Amino acid sequence: MNIIFMEPVFKNYIWGGQKLKKEFNKSTPFDITAESWEISSNKNGNCKVINKEYEGKTLKNLFEDEEIKEKIFGRKCKDLKEFPLLIKFIDAKENLSIQVHPDDEYAKKIGFESGKNEMWYIMECKDNGKIIGGLNAKLTKSELKCAIENDNIKDYLNYIDIKQGDSIYIPAGTVHAILKNTLICEIQQNSDITYRVYDWDRKDKDGKGRQLHKKEAIETINTKNEPSIIHSTENLEIQKIVKSEFFEVEKINCKDTFEEISDLDTFFVLNVVEGDGIIETTTEKYKIKKGNSFLIPATMGKYKIIGRIELLKSYIK
Repeated sequence: MNIIFMEPVFKNYIWGGQKLKKEFNKSTPFDITAESWEISSNKNGNCKVINKEYEGKTLKNLFEDEEIKEKIFGRKCKDLKEFPLLIKFIDAKENLSIQVHPDDEYAKKIGFESGKNEMWYIMECKDNGKIIGGLNAKLTKSELKCAIENDNIKDYLNYIDIKQGDSIYIPAGTVHAILKNTLICEIQQNSDITYRVYDWDRKDKDGKGRQLHKKEAIETINTKNEPSIIHSTENLEIQKIVKSEFFEVEKINCKDTFEEISDLDTFFVLNVVEGDGIIETTTEKYKIKKGNSFLIPATMGKYKIIGRIELLKSYIK
């Protein structure tokens, strides 16, 4: 088994920018690119392998191939119906909508395999950068309903200061929004269900507002939810960022050399969030830099990272 690299799927939502093209050199066809889906088997974006023996196959193809499924994705994925994660880079030049994602229970009621718990790693932001996470008041369900239906939810939003290197875990059911001039790596469950609560009264080129999902949002928002914020600790080679039932994430701070071995129980997804270097296996060597993403198969064995480079490592347990 070798490292698996994939071709991203790009999204040109109205709030996007040009950093994914200009800073990461992504081969997006759009002038404005909001998201680069790096590792995804979702029906709305299914990444294709671009190297070695699986070139041209999609991530979904690999996950559904029983002969290789356990070898690539590990024993923990053997009985799963879908690849469990969706990992993307997001360039928010403008504010995203105020939104919420459903939990697993609600998602399954409407015919989906999973809801959407997610985390954001802040790669870039302004000095006074902020995100929205949760509410600033203990609203009852009836008060929440009234605020959403009357477009007053913006008066109850909780603004959180952020800086580069921060991580924010957003449980399903939490009202949230990424705000302008923020570049993030998002690690989430394999779900693309988003309910827009409010969209800043903006209009598209035809003078129309984007669709809101007030009914679904009222049903899925948990007014008690709050995000968790984790600050980077630069003196740790490996820092645990998220440990949840849905996924785990570590940050690797490689100052010179970092060595590890794959895990027969699970795959690893690595996203380079700063710097550049080299990754070596027993048979292969690749240059890697900020904005690169790749999958380490469960049965691959030893690998080594060389350089001054920071990465996120995501997996399930």
